[in-house]
Amino acid sequence: MRAGAGDDAAVRAAGTAVFPRFRLLRLGRTSSTQDVVRAAAQRGAPEGYCCVAAEQTAGRGRAGRSWVAPTGSALLMSLLLRRRPGVAAGVPLAGGLAIADAVERVAGVACRLKWPNDVLAGGGKLAGVLVEGAPGGATVLGIGVNLAVRSFPAGVTGTSLDAVAGRAVGADALLAELFARLGERLRQLENGGVPALAPEWSERAAGLGTHVRAVIADRIVDGVAAGLDGDGALLLDTAAGRLRLVAGDVHLLP
Repeated sequence: MRAGAGDDAAVRAAGTAVFPRFRLLRLGRTSSTQDVVRAAAQRGAPEGYCCVAAEQTAGRGRAGRSWVAPTGSALLMSLLLRRRPGVAAGVPLAGGLAIADAVERVAGVACRLKWPNDVLAGGGKLAGVLVEGAPGGATVLGIGVNLAVRSFPAGVTGTSLDAVAGRAVGADALLAELFARLGERLRQLENGGVPALAPEWSERAAGLGTHVRAVIADRIVDGVAAGLDGDGALLLDTAAGRLRLVAGDVHLLP
């Protein structure tokens, strides 16, 4: 992702407005932005250290899945956060909401959220969130948004922002807006925890109140997605009773 001087200045201004010690590292190509930021956390980097890459060759999604993005096809970024545990637990929800906010403002595209980390638009997955722990109690927030992806692997129902918006959307315009919206969502978390995000998340939730299938390690459980618990866990009403999902994959059923 090559940035013009004006675009780069806007991104840095937006990042610094939220994270006073913001630092932006731009890479043309890397294996994983998550690994770059984790290494920075190990060295003691402050909150706001951010890596953005034009191409990712060995990126990963949840549960170790691969996320490989050709040059210029996606917004790929990872950000170092240093927040107390009660706030860190809500970062996946904050990240999803911030992406939806930014996409709607920059591209005019309405998004839905699928627990725990998918952003949907136009019938496919537009973006994903990956939150991982890092040395020193830090959190690495990884975000990938499909900007101009021409094809997806077999079995993946993905979509691209240029397709659903009907026009190309600049990565830096989206990134600057994303920092601003993420700042708002993190402030909500600091002030009210997950319950402060739950109403808006639920309004945008895909599959809430409907039958879904949850894959938890080697278990498959069907039930009705009932809502969020106070810590961000998904509540699933099954034939055997209510189940709290703190991890796993949720699939929407026809």
